[in-house]
Amino acid sequence: MREVTEMAERELTVDELETHQERRMVAREGVVERRQHTRYAVDAWAEVMVKDGTMLFRGRVLDLSVGGCYIETEARLRLAPGTPVEIVFRLNDKVFRYDATIRMIRTKGAGFLFALLDVRTKTELDGLIAELREADL
Repeated sequence: MREVTEMAERELTVDELETHQERRMVAREGVVERRQHTRYAVDAWAEVMVKDGTMLFRGRVLDLSVGGCYIETEARLRLAPGTPVEIVFRLNDKVFRYDATIRMIRTKGAGFLFALLDVRTKTELDGLIAELREADL
């Protein structure tokens, strides 16, 4: 866990950020949108730990909503949808930790659905989403 807070982070260039956004758009082409919550583009390094301890991988959170997130990774993910994980990432100088389940696996990443959140964690996530919404306006 300590590695997330100490991970060497760097700012993405405008070109890199546009490339991330283009990849997300390509992934969505031809897909019927079933999400209940607005997703916000973010750029944060994350660590994802499978709850049974069999795997730990790193990636970049590309988007976030109150329901979940998408993490791009180079790791070869051979995990079934529904697999419980813990996600830890840093954004806006704060560290966030969420229990989630894998919703879907793609070639270069995975979508995660946040598990039932306690009141404190839900309030924390709602505050983060409010910050992202404000920045998006």
